[in-house]
Amino acid sequence: MNLDLNGKVAFITGSTGGIGKAVAIKLAEMGADIVLNGRNATSAEDVLTDIRRLGRKVIFEKADIRKYDEIDQAIKNALNKFDKIDILVASGGASGKDFAPSFFHETSPYDYPIYAKAQWWSRLYAVKALLDHMQERKTGKIIMLTTDAGRWPTPAESVVGGAGAAVVLATKVLAQELARWQIRVNTVSTTIIENSTSYEFVTNSSPSLARVFKKALAKQPFAVTIDDVANACAFFASSASDGITGQILSVNGGLCYP
Repeated sequence: MNLDLNGKVAFITGSTGGIGKAVAIKLAEMGADIVLNGRNATSAEDVLTDIRRLGRKVIFEKADIRKYDEIDQAIKNALNKFDKIDILVASGGASGKDFAPSFFHETSPYDYPIYAKAQWWSRLYAVKALLDHMQERKTGKIIMLTTDAGRWPTPAESVVGGAGAAVVLATKVLAQELARWQIRVNTVSTTIIENSTSYEFVTNSSPSLARVFKKALAKQPFAVTIDDVANACAFFASSASDGITGQILSVNGGLCYP
């Protein structure tokens, strides 16, 4: 497979830590120049250093991807510096206790928009902000990150899973709409990733919630790492996936088969 990304520029949202950081480093290893994004410039310093050591160009654009005006400006800034963006990976947007899984009867209805912005609208905001550029160039790879709860009913993720399901459907519709401009749209959906920040938070929260996720982890045939998710994103970013669009790839260690 041709996984060479030399000459490509990738914009990865939420890339100062976690999955987004792993994706950014993986694409840089494949030869891409990188635009990092996050809410805190200090958090990006180590990632900037790691990517520069790989000999790639890299910049950081601060923006909260839950706010369209901010991500729109960040993409404009990146285009002024790099002249083009070939690859968009829409990740991040959720962190800390405000976005943790929650049983429906314990979830405040006032939190529904918070989940929607973090897990769904943030992806659409990033795509919308970059779309004119990709349409004009008649090329582009768009990869969105979501939860496997959007494909498979998962306890404590009714609201989060609903947002994930919206991303899944948007992937398929966007793939149809944007094919005329040679833009591919795919999504990687994830589930339990042991030793991740979100997993540590969940397992250290309420006993009932921790029990659900520990039980699921015990049923998972193969452990999943952040690097597994990054590798899936790298495949969709490369020319090896040029014949693939509108697809959802579950990186879930065989926990479920949606």
